[in-house]
Amino acid sequence: MDHRKLDPQSEKLLKRIAARMNELQHPPLGSLTPEMSRYYYNEARAYFTPIPSTQICSVERRIGSHQIPIRIYQPEGFHNLPVFIYMHGGGWVFGSLDSCESFCQYIAEKCKCIVVSVGYRLAPEHKYPAALMDTIDAVLWTVEQISSYGGDINRLSIGGESSGGNLAAAACIALHQKVAIHHQFLINPVTNYAFDSPSYLEDYQFNLTAEKMKWFWHHYLTTSNDGKEPFASPLQVEEKIAKNLPQALIVTVEYDPLKSEGEAYANKLKRNGVNVTHLQYEKLVHSFINMIGEVNIAKSAVDEMLLHMKEFLYAKEAKIPSMKPV
Repeated sequence: MDHRKLDPQSEKLLKRIAARMNELQHPPLGSLTPEMSRYYYNEARAYFTPIPSTQICSVERRIGSHQIPIRIYQPEGFHNLPVFIYMHGGGWVFGSLDSCESFCQYIAEKCKCIVVSVGYRLAPEHKYPAALMDTIDAVLWTVEQISSYGGDINRLSIGGESSGGNLAAAACIALHQKVAIHHQFLINPVTNYAFDSPSYLEDYQFNLTAEKMKWFWHHYLTTSNDGKEPFASPLQVEEKIAKNLPQALIVTVEYDPLKSEGEAYANKLKRNGVNVTHLQYEKLVHSFINMIGEVNIAKSAVDEMLLHMKEFLYAKEAKIPSMKPV
């Protein structure tokens, strides 16, 4: 465990997870196959208590040439709602529709929006840019179909956590001349294939470490040259494109190797005239959005973040949702 001072509730939770990993005799990360690493990932996730959400219904569909699964979350009793496409985290190797279900329900409830959660193909079975192609397919499907589910396509946004934030940012770059994405919401996003930023050099030893990020990148990319592309490293986007990207809400936390690159991406967008709100939270670790059932400051941060998100979604020029007629 890192010597730096954590919030007591976070420390207690991470110690419980560490004890379980010791009980399972978790091998060194470098010796694990992706299949085995997913087993340990799911064991750790079992310690995160979901927040129950009421009056949210969901439907599941398969889309695109690869028939990837998506799950659509709808607040009951409303129509003409903003639409938010959510890309789960997990280093491009872990995660699924199920792993982010509770959070997607919470977003739909708190923000009164339709959430489209995307079960993109995982690495290393499907290397870069497969996950990005699935993200783009999900955006294009949403543009064509979401009105059938009560969504207002004129208020389309995309976002995600960690590697999901990377995919959301990359999709905004890829589609900047094709689709009117109005907002991007990036939570602890991966934005650059590099390991020498100030927050990497802090060598945090909490739930996400520099060693783990190198392992994730190794499985995601085919060659290191892939990491130089802006579709893998959004921070490398050309400025002439950056100035045309959607307004952004970017969230970073103190004890996270990705903090510096998230800040750098926020600053790059700002320099190019993009409206950016950057929220930085102290004493939190990378996976804080999964801890809202156990850690009070994590829940407070998420609630504040979603309040900002709702304000973006319901900007003055946007329409207010209306109740379905009885």
